[in-house]
Parts: sequence; C-alpha cells; structure tokens
Amino acid sequence: MKSKRTVIGIIIGIIAAMLWSVVFINSLNSMAGIGIGICLGISFGISGSLIFSKKDKDK
Repeated sequence: MKSKRTVIGIIIGIIAAMLWSVVFINSLNSMAGIGIGICLGISFGISGSLIFSKKDKDK
C-alpha cells in the first residue's frame, strides 16, 4: 500500500510540474517558469501523497 501511495504522489507531482511549467513559461515569457513549475509540482506531489495516505488510513 505504501508503494502505491508513493507512485500516485509521484505521478501527481510530475503532471503538476508539467502543467505549472507550461503556465509559467507562457505567462512570464521566460525559461524560469520551468523551475517554478518543478517547485510547485513537487509540493503538489507531496501533498497529494499525504492526502491519499490519509484516505488509506481511514479504511
């Protein structure tokens, strides 16, 4: 179960990083958006894995 939560969190983080990178590259017109997107993606991945771990503990 723990590996499943980790994989879900990593997938959420990767998807969020890609989406935020595209958004910030377009809005800032700069490649600095990649770094911002990766930082936000990591934070969303960690929070996503914590949310899924709480749901598994409740069951």
